[in-house]
Amino acid sequence: MRVVSPASEAEVLAAFLRGELDSPRWGTRLRELLADDDVDESILRKPRLDDADECTYREALLDRHRAWLRREGLFEGFPERVEWTRVALVPNEVLALRYINWDWWLWISNGTRRPVDAAARIRRGDVDGITAEEHEPIAARLRTAQPPAELIAVALPGGSRLVVVEGHVRLTAYALYPQYLPAELEIFLGTAEDMTRWSEF
Repeated sequence: MRVVSPASEAEVLAAFLRGELDSPRWGTRLRELLADDDVDESILRKPRLDDADECTYREALLDRHRAWLRREGLFEGFPERVEWTRVALVPNEVLALRYINWDWWLWISNGTRRPVDAAARIRRGDVDGITAEEHEPIAARLRTAQPPAELIAVALPGGSRLVVVEGHVRLTAYALYPQYLPAELEIFLGTAEDMTRWSEF
């Protein structure tokens, strides 16, 4: 793992929302919230990180969408103070990322939380309604001029175990089609001494 640069929380939240906007599961709800506020989705696709009002809006939007400020649901127990950095991972490090401690991701990975195990089950046809082929366009975007949003992961200081916060479907696609991974994939990584308090760690 190579540290590329420090990152701001505002930068990470913008990436989180952009990833969710592209998600079949979460995108519709986000667009509804933006429409309620009469705000264009460009605020997520092309964030102006030096605009304090924009950053405040995205923070509030993520709270309405996923209880970010309230620290509920996905963010239950998530530390208030996290040091964010942009890091570069080689393919083996990307595929060593762990899913969150959530029922679906535990089941699909046979309890290991490893994307390579989920990919193997999908390829064997063990996951009804999900195919490897539907994931290929997601992985293939890594080689385009408009790649997917960065994965967001967290760890204890020292980074011995990285757990994904946002980007599980993308990570699964990368495990299914690792040939699309670049020599280094940049992601956002947050660390905190009390990260083990997070319910999904």
